Amino acid sequence: MKKIILLFTVTGLMTVSLFSQVVINQSDMPAPGDTLRVSITSLVPAGFAQTAMDTTWNFIDLDALDQRVDTFVMATATPSLYQLIFVLLGGANLAAPLRDIPIPGLPITQGFTFYKNSSSAFSNLGTAYTIQGFPLPAKYDNPDKIYKFPMPPGETWSSTSAFSIAVPDMLYYSTQRIRSNEVDGWGNLITPFGTFATVRVKSTLNIHDSIYVDSLAIGFGFDRNIIEYKWIGKGFGIPLLQINEEGPLVTATYLDSCRMPAQPLSVTLGPDTTVTVGATLTLHAKVSYGTPPYQIIWSTLEMGDSITVTVEDSQTYSAVVLDAMQNIAIAQKVVSVYGVGIGERKEGEMNIYPNPTGGTVIIRLPEKFAEADMQVLTMQGKIVRESVVSPSSGAFDADLTGLPEGAYLIKISAKNKIYFGKIQIFK
Repeated sequence: MKKIILLFTVTGLMTVSLFSQVVINQSDMPAPGDTLRVSITSLVPAGFAQTAMDTTWNFIDLDALDQRVDTFVMATATPSLYQLIFVLLGGANLAAPLRDIPIPGLPITQGFTFYKNSSSAFSNLGTAYTIQGFPLPAKYDNPDKIYKFPMPPGETWSSTSAFSIAVPDMLYYSTQRIRSNEVDGWGNLITPFGTFATVRVKSTLNIHDSIYVDSLAIGFGFDRNIIEYKWIGKGFGIPLLQINEEGPLVTATYLDSCRMPAQPLSVTLGPDTTVTVGATLTLHAKVSYGTPPYQIIWSTLEMGDSITVTVEDSQTYSAVVLDAMQNIAIAQKVVSVYGVGIGERKEGEMNIYPNPTGGTVIIRLPEKFAEADMQVLTMQGKIVRESVVSPSSGAFDADLTGLPEGAYLIKISAKNKIYFGKIQIFK
């Protein structure tokens, strides 16, 4: 069934007696064709964790800071390899197109989260992506059991789920989550969208994520502890209200009518720059849209709106921003040193000169090869140029004209050996 939630729907529902305990089952979960608009805010009133049986929760004063639309499709409408992993082997019967990607900047063209909705449970089976045309399923070893049916007061359940994905020469990502759930109340919920009979589910999640990005040569792991409070009504597909508490960060997401255009999270570090050796430079991250507050992690592993660095060699700095809704944005800034190219002065690696350049460069390798494969990649790992070269003397000319300004990686492969170098293109 297709559900497009409109404000007039609530008027009709309010004529029904709300003062009774509802029974949630498989038919109350999302269905293919559902299009559900939600509002998002970090302005959440105190006391949201309180609960009771046959009670009223009043959130009429919630004020949206952002909105999005959640959509669901048939699992069999996804790419065929996804279906092999999630439908045939996992039993998925529902999928949701991904709004965001785990690491911004990756050349991802398709992404879905897969669910299994059965008479006994509603579970998340994992996600799948397509990177540079290569399908990459990330299926949980055990389903993440979000709901168990039926859900009478006092019902508890738990699950432990994990997956990992690796893209050669690009990234490694893994996650593990432990979910514990309890139906800790029922009653009437009041939001700006209306008044509804609900049951409440409290979920505690302990998550460990690990990320390593080859093109940035950085990796980090982090733990997250999240408490989810979900108010669920009959026939709405997703929670009428969900409040997430992660440390001091509290956000609310609730079904709503259209109130504002959605704006994606973004961050900029300003234009690339060139300085002298030993110069001290302060880098600032300018964050726009998304849902505040924000967490900013730099490639130096420092945190905050800005960092101060002493520049000894040309390099690329990155900032990863996580907003209150766990959306991610990333930006990079190349800081070059006058007369010194990125990747030079490193014994045993390729030497590139001139660097920065506006066109042709000389590339010198530590060894001599009759033939080698050369690739030019963006800092996000996308191949923009390929050729076969002949470094028989250990050095050769490479024509980089026609490339847009910015930082690039040069990859040379020969006789089972791989060399990397960084180059800055200026016009």
